[in-house]
Amino acid sequence: MSSIQGSTALYLLPGDPVTNVRLPRMFNEVFARHGIDAVMVPVQVPVRDIALFMRGAFLGANVRGMAIAPPHKPRVLDLLDRFSIVGRAARSVNAVRRTDNGQLEGDLFDGEGFTAALEHFGIAWRDRRVLVLGAGVSAAAIGLALADGGAGNRAARIAFYDPTAGKAAGLAAQLDSFFDAEVVPVDAPDPAGYDLVVNATPLGLEAGDAAACDVSRMEPHAAVFDILLRGQPTSLVQAARARGLQAQPGYEMLVAQMPYYLDYFGHAEAAQGVREDADYLRRIVYPPALHGEIHAPRGPAAGAA
Repeated sequence: MSSIQGSTALYLLPGDPVTNVRLPRMFNEVFARHGIDAVMVPVQVPVRDIALFMRGAFLGANVRGMAIAPPHKPRVLDLLDRFSIVGRAARSVNAVRRTDNGQLEGDLFDGEGFTAALEHFGIAWRDRRVLVLGAGVSAAAIGLALADGGAGNRAARIAFYDPTAGKAAGLAAQLDSFFDAEVVPVDAPDPAGYDLVVNATPLGLEAGDAAACDVSRMEPHAAVFDILLRGQPTSLVQAARARGLQAQPGYEMLVAQMPYYLDYFGHAEAAQGVREDADYLRRIVYPPALHGEIHAPRGPAAGAA
């Protein structure tokens, strides 16, 4: 869009911090390419103020929706009139829209973005054994995506590890109550015996962080997906690649969520356009050093024994 005017639809992204968020730039590029009179703006909102902010912001008639950034994803649930079963199971949402009757409803697309990113890189996950490192909000969404689906369309075994006592067990029990899948906690981040290892911990954000697991114990066919968007390539990704394993950072997970956001906010044509060509969004999300990989051909499915 060339200018903001009275008819412009407004989408907000509340988070804390919002200094490095990528979604507003991605949305605004899509809006411009598809001639949509809309704009997304990031908003710095402290945790203590998120309830007041949500209620006040949606008083604006042209505020159509929000993409929810950390740490607010689990905190907005109690502010909504309804939310999807995915949001209920993971106890968090990352998108909120106002319905025609004025109600607020939410959904969560982290899981869809995760599995779509795996498909993009040819990393097999169906009927595979997956170790998820971490048991927070992102890990819950990932576990949900791995468990949701009938036989042949879900992971064979999903294990969670978290150093906080009881956290992995609580998440495993939570997902087990929703899905007929093998979801278990484990007491060590040992990757031996798994086809896919997912890092959903903060390990790797800071220089000098140790790898989230002992890569030397990974199976020779295994793959790594590290969801972090900063600090890449993390020590985990570097160590896995040094062993010749496929290891991918989390950038594609963000790109893959865009069609889901756009459909949810009522922009079906734009969503289909992104499904057909998302390379311009990858140039926004991927660091410049990785732009050469955007058109790289994808190899055969990794993670197959």
